[in-house]
Amino acid sequence: MRLKTYRVATMPEAMVLIKRDLGDDALILNTKKVKTGGLFGLFRKELLEVTAAVETAEESAPQPAVSKAPPAEVTETPEPQSQPTDALMEELKSLKRLMVHEGPEDRLPEPLRPMRRLLEKQGVDEAVQTELLSELLQTVESDKPVQEAFHAELVRFIEQHQQTVQNDSPSIACFIGPTGVGKTTTIAKVAAEQLLEHKRTVGLITADTYRIAAVAQLKTYGEILDVPVEVVESREQLAGALEALKACDVILIDTAGRNYQQAEYVQDLQKLLPDTQHIHTTLVLSLTAKYEDMVHIIGNFGALSIDELLLTKKDETASAGVILNLLHHYRIPLRRIATGQNVPDDLVAATPSLIADYIAGELRHA
Repeated sequence: MRLKTYRVATMPEAMVLIKRDLGDDALILNTKKVKTGGLFGLFRKELLEVTAAVETAEESAPQPAVSKAPPAEVTETPEPQSQPTDALMEELKSLKRLMVHEGPEDRLPEPLRPMRRLLEKQGVDEAVQTELLSELLQTVESDKPVQEAFHAELVRFIEQHQQTVQNDSPSIACFIGPTGVGKTTTIAKVAAEQLLEHKRTVGLITADTYRIAAVAQLKTYGEILDVPVEVVESREQLAGALEALKACDVILIDTAGRNYQQAEYVQDLQKLLPDTQHIHTTLVLSLTAKYEDMVHIIGNFGALSIDELLLTKKDETASAGVILNLLHHYRIPLRRIATGQNVPDDLVAATPSLIADYIAGELRHA
């Protein structure tokens, strides 16, 4: 373990020195304000004392510290003669997280405070905030725009946590979810995407016989797209509809939107879907919903083996922080986001850059 203590005027100045001397893997252990110099206790200057550490690959003799920045004072603690344990490294990381969240706000460098306020405003979990801001402590430099560093860190986080869909074009896909999330319109968008962009033939099935309007709506989309539509009420009828549409490259199944807190809804879906054939299951959620409700919905639908998430109504909210929470807490792929009612235009790929834009755009374009 290699330790260094810096006395600097500002935190960005310390970050430059830490990155130069200890590298990108360095951890900040402690920061405090100290007073130095002066004459007979007068005219003393207040500095920021920052202690950082980095794990070394092998034992080495202590090296004297040499700082090229005149305002900064640097001291180095000799390296111990044994390798640090994983527990020690985790403790150091915990200290770093402590600096981010469990103290007065002025412990976080001034350039990063707007990022924390934005993440809180977006409804991002504290654990996710800590991971993002802890990484930024090492990457933000005085000569680098902090907004760009924040966007880059968001992209890195999303790439690390986003799961890929094993089959980008499932031949049979069933769309489930609570009422009012826009499943039927979303299915029409996916159907148009498959027809127009991928030149695949499409068949539609609706099991939403609870609402007459839902059947009529899907049939209208079928007429516009010139694709066949089947209506089913049971597992046997679904098997017959799948057989009737077997010549289609893609078959999309609409289901009834019901109160997600009712266990009967999930049981009805289990009775509808066949046991002998895997159907790619997409859970549709609205970005206007509370994250706590999303957690309950995913938990209740967990018995159906969810293969993919699809988020809707991005146009109805300025907040997208729940996407980070979903990626962090669940290993469920997110491939598409619906951004409006227009068919087929308002359906976009959920790329890391786009999600980062949704969250950091307010700062980047300020």
